[in-house]
Amino acid sequence: MMREQESISILLVDDRPENLTALEALLSDLGLNLVKALSGNDALRLSLKHDFALVLLDVQMPDMDGFETAELMRSNPKTRHLPIIFVTAGMKDISCQFKGYDAGAVDYLLKPLEPAILRSKVKVFRDLYLLRRELEKREASLESLVNERTAELVRTADHLLESEERYRNAFELAAVGIAHVALDGRFVRVNAKLCETTGHFPSELQKLTIGDVTHPEDRELEQADLRSLLEGKISSYAVEKRFIHRDGNAVWVHMAVSLAREENGSPKYFISVIEDVTGRKRLEEQLLQSQKMEAIGQLAGGIAHDFNNILSVIIGYGNLAQISMKPESPHKPHIDHIIAASEKAAQLTRGLLVFSRKQEMKQQPLELNGLIDNAAKLLKRVIGEDIRLETAFHQNQLHVNADGGQIDQVLMNLATNARDAMPAGGRFCISTEEVEMDSSFVNRYGFGKPGRYALINVSDTGKGMDQATVQKIFDPFFTTKESGKGTGLGMSIVYGIISQHNGYIKVYSEPGIGTTLRLYLPLIETQDAAAPATAPALPRGGTETILLAEDDQIIRDLEVNVLQEFGYKVLIARDGQEAVDMFQVQPDGIDLVLLDMIMPNKNGSQACREIRALRPDIKVLFISGYTADLIQERGLGQDGVELIMKPVSPAGLARKIRELLDGVSRP
Repeated sequence: MMREQESISILLVDDRPENLTALEALLSDLGLNLVKALSGNDALRLSLKHDFALVLLDVQMPDMDGFETAELMRSNPKTRHLPIIFVTAGMKDISCQFKGYDAGAVDYLLKPLEPAILRSKVKVFRDLYLLRRELEKREASLESLVNERTAELVRTADHLLESEERYRNAFELAAVGIAHVALDGRFVRVNAKLCETTGHFPSELQKLTIGDVTHPEDRELEQADLRSLLEGKISSYAVEKRFIHRDGNAVWVHMAVSLAREENGSPKYFISVIEDVTGRKRLEEQLLQSQKMEAIGQLAGGIAHDFNNILSVIIGYGNLAQISMKPESPHKPHIDHIIAASEKAAQLTRGLLVFSRKQEMKQQPLELNGLIDNAAKLLKRVIGEDIRLETAFHQNQLHVNADGGQIDQVLMNLATNARDAMPAGGRFCISTEEVEMDSSFVNRYGFGKPGRYALINVSDTGKGMDQATVQKIFDPFFTTKESGKGTGLGMSIVYGIISQHNGYIKVYSEPGIGTTLRLYLPLIETQDAAAPATAPALPRGGTETILLAEDDQIIRDLEVNVLQEFGYKVLIARDGQEAVDMFQVQPDGIDLVLLDMIMPNKNGSQACREIRALRPDIKVLFISGYTADLIQERGLGQDGVELIMKPVSPAGLARKIRELLDGVSRP
């Protein structure tokens, strides 16, 4: 067998001597007779003189290229059986490969050569040659065997091509980004989804490194994992970070990275699977923002409750002093200022509650100019001192059917947006008009229903918006603010509130000029303006017995003083349980129960249920500094009872008590 192997010759054909030397070095230990030719003509001459087991033929040669050389070998009966393998760097295209097969090649090797693949294929044809000679001794047909094996190799090549095509399709059509990244960070191969995620064309990405498209703040995130991967300590890792899109925006991605290795185990390149998770991140941030807003709302409710208790004391004792003071007293103006300031503080507290809690919409006839004028006091605090608030009201009163709290929320949201659009200061303007929508108006502007409307113009001198942004501002979760500085819900809430009021909203904006929103609310018919209201007279008192339950001693002392000032007899309890115990002693001797809503031991609602179990017809009045919606959420509300909110003036409390005792029902 060794003698047979020593007589085996292989023809190496290449016009570059250094390539022949390299082939000779790779095959020198296989015991073959390696014959070299520097041209196609030399190869033809040698193939006619010698018997070769295989021809390794370069394609690109001067004078006569590999395709022509192979065709001439196949046309000669003496050499047509020679197996030819093309050795080239230019047959990656499928059409070139089939051209090679048509010329007579049985296979091809791509430069740069993989030594293991070269040697494996040479061994196959060496064994084929030995088998052919053995078959010749047995008078077998060498041609049929060569054809059979050649066909097998062609089928193998076809299968390889088919597998490569399937891999290419899977790579290109994947729903996530895939990249082959060189060890120095350069993109070597990228698919269509990654190009979509980054906004770059493939040719652009292949000129960049993965560090070039990574947000500067995130470039150090994966350094430790990269080292561990290269050292073989881990097989892969995953990281969430930001890419910089071609348009300059940040894109959040989840990136899983593994390492392709050479046959000897050394690192070859990174394989990165990259998923765009920007949408998920945005939802997470919006949820966090909503949770923050909910916490702020709860905090505002608690603070407002404490303020309401404090203001109740100030307003209560101020009113008591005012009632007992003679008109000519020099201290009366001082008391008047104290009460006026306290009432403004109470308005501010109510404003906090309106903007921090969801309120059930309760529409009622309202005068729009006065409503906006009152809201402006709070809006000044929202927009800050560097923005000038200007108001201009229609000369006539504008009556609309509206929920005042909801309209306040609309103005608050618009003021907040205006403030953010004017970081260096500017003007925020609110004006009102009366307009008539007729059919021509509807046809001209494309919205509306004929009728008379109150128009609220809200404008700022801020950055403004382009038309593409204007078209999106009412979409839920759309925001132009930086991440974490807005939920994207403000303008959709504004749109929803105005729509619930059967109104319309129109936006006008230009970059660098500012934004104007025009809010249309239907006007309602009202009676002729009545004479200016005069201050209500002090309510009359009484001699009935009232059971008072209040856990805050300062508030309790104030309420006792107020009730006694109006002539009532007062029984005092410090919590709900004590109120129930006192009522059990004399259920028929008490005319009305005044209960704080939130108390230790038993809250007002629990105490009320037990008291009414003893006497169902007892009149009950709740008093609380918490908002009505919070009371409802805690299940503390109860049908058939009245609720009065702190802070309340002595006259207001006395008037409500008198109404209940006299059986007067007021809206």
